[in-house]
Amino acid sequence: MNQLLLWRMLQEEVRLNSSFASRRGFWFFPLLVMGAGLFGTILAAELIVDVPYRDVLLGLHFSFLFYGLFTGGLAFFSNDFLERIFGHYALVTSLPETQPISYQRVMGIYFTKELVFYAIFTFIPLILGAILGTSWSFIAPERMLRLMASLLPSFGAGLAATFLIASLYRRSIYWSITGGSVMFLLLGIMLGAGELPQIHWYLDNSPPLALIWGVALLPAMIATVIVGEFQEQTLPPVQGYREQYGETLANCKWSSRWAVPAVVAKERLDLQRSRTGIKMLFSFAVPLTMLVFVNWFLDRGLPLEIEFNTIFWGVMVGFFGTMLYSWLNTMDDSGFYATLPIQVPDLIHARLMLFCAVTWWIPMLFMGLIALISRELGLLPLAILVMAAVGIYVVSYTAWITGLHTNSSLYDVTIFARFFLVSVPPMVLLAILSMALHQNFGIILIALSFVCLILLLATQLFYKRIEVRWAREELG
Repeated sequence: MNQLLLWRMLQEEVRLNSSFASRRGFWFFPLLVMGAGLFGTILAAELIVDVPYRDVLLGLHFSFLFYGLFTGGLAFFSNDFLERIFGHYALVTSLPETQPISYQRVMGIYFTKELVFYAIFTFIPLILGAILGTSWSFIAPERMLRLMASLLPSFGAGLAATFLIASLYRRSIYWSITGGSVMFLLLGIMLGAGELPQIHWYLDNSPPLALIWGVALLPAMIATVIVGEFQEQTLPPVQGYREQYGETLANCKWSSRWAVPAVVAKERLDLQRSRTGIKMLFSFAVPLTMLVFVNWFLDRGLPLEIEFNTIFWGVMVGFFGTMLYSWLNTMDDSGFYATLPIQVPDLIHARLMLFCAVTWWIPMLFMGLIALISRELGLLPLAILVMAAVGIYVVSYTAWITGLHTNSSLYDVTIFARFFLVSVPPMVLLAILSMALHQNFGIILIALSFVCLILLLATQLFYKRIEVRWAREELG
């Protein structure tokens, strides 16, 4: 029974993702991952030069832990939206509502499905690419296999931690905040000590790998036991929203130059009605909190000569704004707009305006926290400028190439490759300039401002191109 449910969930995962992205693009995505493993292995000698070996290992494990947290946040916090949008397809996770099967059992299998899916979809191609790359690298194939075997539990630990936070959230938001804070505290202690059992196993085969997996998956085991059927709090009556719409519409008149204010107001109320804001905050807070830990760890833990200042982290925070936009596309099925004189570009424009108007305070909060920890409050205004330029640049391009299906469209290898080529080079340039800030502040300041100006001009171009690209797309 469990095996059948697991298999059906895997089929469902493929069906949902390939229904948005093209099937060819979806199945070519592992080739992209394989290429990343290949080139990463070939360039390993240049990438880790002058960096202590143990620090390299710690950075790799930390990256895969972060990857697990990121994918887990998308999986467990967006599951309610999938059921809302695709409810007529009867997702497997809704079986407890009609069948004699416990919700805990289904969610436990759901976590297993996530671990298996990403292991097959990303880890196996990554391993194949890395093994192929050892032919041109100093790393032996058997050593690379051992390294990958140690990295997978780190990913599983991140996925399990997010599962536990999501399970606590289904109980109470206060429990989830408490549980998340405790786990981040434990993570900070481990990072400060520079000790991870996966690294010890990789280096000297101790402790046993089975024990490491047990510890990594412990949060998922706890989450499976305590998870309960999620019920959103009672929403205000419809009349309340009708009365509130007029006031919201009046407050959205400022957007008339770039979008339809009536649609912006309606989307603003939908954000409140669906309580998406809380989930957006959680999904955005997890990776940004990890960035804060990384910043603290590099400043306090690693004796590296490279200075990752507040402006560098502004680039990173701006990039993660894409996650907030993707959540705005998961509030509801947009099919009901098909009966109204609304086109897809109108809805995309409205959600971009909503992104700029509603979510700005979340990255600002984290930028202030990073500047405070780094003791670089003087760089905060410039970092905010860089963050805003990168954020609206990446989000506007994302909206242009993915439309209303951001998450799944990026599984299309052609779309992802274009996204990578457009977003990463300016981020790399800004990161390099930020790290050279102390050498010639005046010249670097002018260069940073010039790059931000180019990004803003490109943002305007992308925004105008949305109308051309999606004008003939149907809502639904």
